[in-house]
Amino acid sequence: MKKNFLFLGFAIPNEEMNEVLKIDEFPAIQTHKFIWNLIKSVEIHDTFKFTYISARPVSDYPHFPKKIIKSKVWNVDIFGKKIDIIEISFINSSILKIVTRFFSGLYSSFKKFHKEKDKGGVIVYSVHVPFMIIGYIISKIYKIDFIGIWTDPPSIKNERESFIKSKLRKIELFVSRFLMNKTSKVITLTKYLAEDFAPKKPYLVIEGIIDESDISSGEKLNNVENTDVLRIVYTGSLEKRYGIKNIVEGFKLIKENKIILEIYGHGDYEEELKEVCLTNNNIRYKGFVPNKEILKIQKESDFLINARSAEDEYVKYSFPSKTLEYMLSGTPLITTMLPGIPKNYQDYLLILENNNPKSICEMVEKVARMEKIERNGIGLMALDFVKKKNIINQGKKIVDFLA
Repeated sequence: MKKNFLFLGFAIPNEEMNEVLKIDEFPAIQTHKFIWNLIKSVEIHDTFKFTYISARPVSDYPHFPKKIIKSKVWNVDIFGKKIDIIEISFINSSILKIVTRFFSGLYSSFKKFHKEKDKGGVIVYSVHVPFMIIGYIISKIYKIDFIGIWTDPPSIKNERESFIKSKLRKIELFVSRFLMNKTSKVITLTKYLAEDFAPKKPYLVIEGIIDESDISSGEKLNNVENTDVLRIVYTGSLEKRYGIKNIVEGFKLIKENKIILEIYGHGDYEEELKEVCLTNNNIRYKGFVPNKEILKIQKESDFLINARSAEDEYVKYSFPSKTLEYMLSGTPLITTMLPGIPKNYQDYLLILENNNPKSICEMVEKVARMEKIERNGIGLMALDFVKKKNIINQGKKIVDFLA
């Protein structure tokens, strides 16, 4: 009989997430990608059974225009077998979101998981306090492992949250640290997350998981619009804290008018960016587009760029999800080298000394002089390297760690 693990997370079907993307001002795209690649990676090995309890990954009202999220049961096909996702109900408003997710998640977890005979453990994706409390309670009741999967440190501040919610961050941090230290074992994006928040506990570092089906067949596409123009692309969150403003300021310093920066995404820098584009022809904001189109855009570009500061608070706990996604496109990536990025990635990246606008400008002007065959070679080497992080290889590490 296979062991059954209770899995608390944020998985809803792709079709449903596509509907969320149409109306959510700040969609959790990377959360959705990561958790489904995670699910695929454990299901493909068919070693254990999983009971999936999920909360819809949406921004607080009014950024997501629905206050009441109703419960649903999803039946999803994964590699020819059906899995059930139990989506819980909650009130999507500030503190009520936390409280209602806890009670709804606790009820659904006991109802579904109690009847399982061979309980292997409870897995909690992310440091989400309601789910962490549920995981801790259930692990104690059934005397099973309490396993954390962490992609970020606890209690990250959000400029969009309510006044009350922001004031409760200190309490959240205290509770999170307590619960993180109660885990039996953890899976993290960087070793620092495990060593600092669950010292002396067994841990597995998984920088990310890629689905090779995201790789389009055939060779890298050429820039068909204008081969004289060098297209450098940024896709993802337009939050200033992720360095997008520095990238734009760097491009303002570039005098060559045949080097353009294309930007795709949503975030707090969006309105300011639109104003910048009115007076800078080499900076073009394209808005938010579906992931399928983004993959094509990444592959057609000449370079991709990401420039978060290595000095930011908590940055050592981060492995930027865009890094693997960008490398998967086969397009060379210009990026800062964050403490959470393993050193063996260096040979496959074009590394910025820092994310100051001047450094970004100088690097862009430097790579613009590269021969096309050289830059394509860098991108293809990165692609070959990142393929090793696929769902089969990463999944094998995970199920072995859970055993």
